[in-house]
Amino acid sequence: MYRIASIATVVLCLLLLALFITQRLWKSPAPLRFSTGSELGVYNTVGTRIAEVAQQERPDITVQVQQSSGSQENILRLEQGTADIAIVQNDSIGGDGLQSLAALYPEVLHLACRKEANILCLNDLVGKRTNLGAKDSGTFQVVAELLNFSRINLQEINLQHQSFQQASEKLRSDELDAAFFLVGIGAQVIENLMQDQEIELVPIRLADPKQSGTYFEPVDLINGFQVHYPYASYIQIPMMTYAGRPQTPISSVGVNAVLVARSDLSYFDAKYFTETLFAQRAVLGREIAQLSQLDETSAQAFLQFPIHPGAEAYYHRNDPGFLAENAESIGLIVTLLLLGFSGLHSAHRWYAQRRKNHVDTYYQRIKEILLELSDQPNRSQLLALENELKQIEAAACEELIDERLDADDTYIILQNMLKMTADRLGNAQAILLSPEPSSE
Repeated sequence: MYRIASIATVVLCLLLLALFITQRLWKSPAPLRFSTGSELGVYNTVGTRIAEVAQQERPDITVQVQQSSGSQENILRLEQGTADIAIVQNDSIGGDGLQSLAALYPEVLHLACRKEANILCLNDLVGKRTNLGAKDSGTFQVVAELLNFSRINLQEINLQHQSFQQASEKLRSDELDAAFFLVGIGAQVIENLMQDQEIELVPIRLADPKQSGTYFEPVDLINGFQVHYPYASYIQIPMMTYAGRPQTPISSVGVNAVLVARSDLSYFDAKYFTETLFAQRAVLGREIAQLSQLDETSAQAFLQFPIHPGAEAYYHRNDPGFLAENAESIGLIVTLLLLGFSGLHSAHRWYAQRRKNHVDTYYQRIKEILLELSDQPNRSQLLALENELKQIEAAACEELIDERLDADDTYIILQNMLKMTADRLGNAQAILLSPEPSSE
């Protein structure tokens, strides 16, 4: 009874230890810091809602949302350790300590211009008051690369680097002629701008210098740009996206927004964030249009930063395990092992039988000696039988030493037969040598 109680105590202690370790691994030691974007930007809207859903699904997690100026500041925060998770552009420049959780949605470059500025393409920005985006934002990074690729040189005196909110206000107050916004389709900041009929969206295209009033195909421009900027792609802003505007689709360039994390984010937190994102995508898609097309396949495609092991575990959750995936090979190996074992077993039985048959030859020779003893041999015959018996014993002993015979029951039987035969030989010799009784 005491022994059973001791075993039960040990088992209980092990279970409590396992529970403690699991909780320590699962629970984050500190609140997760989520760096998003500007107040009116899609990054902040998306990040805030994802954080709310994550905390609703798992109350033990605390997510602190941090607003920022955009991708570049988010990357800096991750690298400096002041943020754990962030939304960044897929083309953002970052170090080895960053890993992807999921591509969220394509961000599209919106070029919003005042109508009286008469801006119809990128070439028309020359001499115009233009906002390129905050210098530490993803908007500025893409615009700078695009203008450099297009060989369009804008005078610094006409350039500004304002946030989305500031640029929107200056466009409406006629302090800017044009402003770039790299945001998801349906962004509120563009929706608000399109309420002003004096502001319009302009396609991302170049004028054909050989023929006035004509333009190169936007898709050709973006395809060329993609060679030098591989994470960009051609995208159209659908007609009537913003309060019934634009009246026709607008050609532009896009870059995916990606949910990234520090590589030292716990495996469980990374997996849970990814799992929550897709488990709640219907809810998120209804509330945030940019997330309505979220799917697991595209979420893993063409990512600049490698996928976090926790997120990868979620994506491959339905993959067959090692045994299932290698069932055919394992079955072949098991079959070969069984065949090998069977062959070895048969060989062992054959070898054992061979040894037994060899012992049987000694049995037979002893049996023949016993038969000759029953015929009352003379003295010389007895000596010959004695020599033969000694030869059998010596041969059996030599084979035992050389391991050609086993020291098992068959050898013990042989020894007993040798002793019995030797005794009978001794008795026969004694009878033969005893004097005959007197006739008196």
